[in-house]
Amino acid sequence: MIPKLLSILFGTISTMIIGFYWYSVIFRDRYMKEANVKLEKEKENNQQNNQPLFLELAGRLLQACLITIFYNILKLKDERDLILALSLAVFFCISFQVQYYTSKVVWEYKTWNYFVIKMCEQFISFSTLSIIAYIFVK
Repeated sequence: MIPKLLSILFGTISTMIIGFYWYSVIFRDRYMKEANVKLEKEKENNQQNNQPLFLELAGRLLQACLITIFYNILKLKDERDLILALSLAVFFCISFQVQYYTSKVVWEYKTWNYFVIKMCEQFISFSTLSIIAYIFVK
């Protein structure tokens, strides 16, 4: 039980860190342009409430729980399987995220650059969660 909780905890923290660096350091200007976010408006909204941060944390926690639980259920007894872990990352990314961000491009007129930025971050996050589950869950 403790290894699973550690997997969830470290997975949530690591994906929050990845998301922070991805959107604030690596692709900040590009993402702000593609998502049509005005910096002054964003600062004003962030100072008023922390609800988006808590929702993001809850989403990352849910992702970590799902990857850890599915990895624990699907792996063979007392064996660790890196291929299974990474397959879960690909499955979650393709089955949920591709459909979601493709609909943003089609219906909300976001650009394909927005799609690529979001999908790469999601794939890296899911891969990180899978590797952490592989390390901790025995």
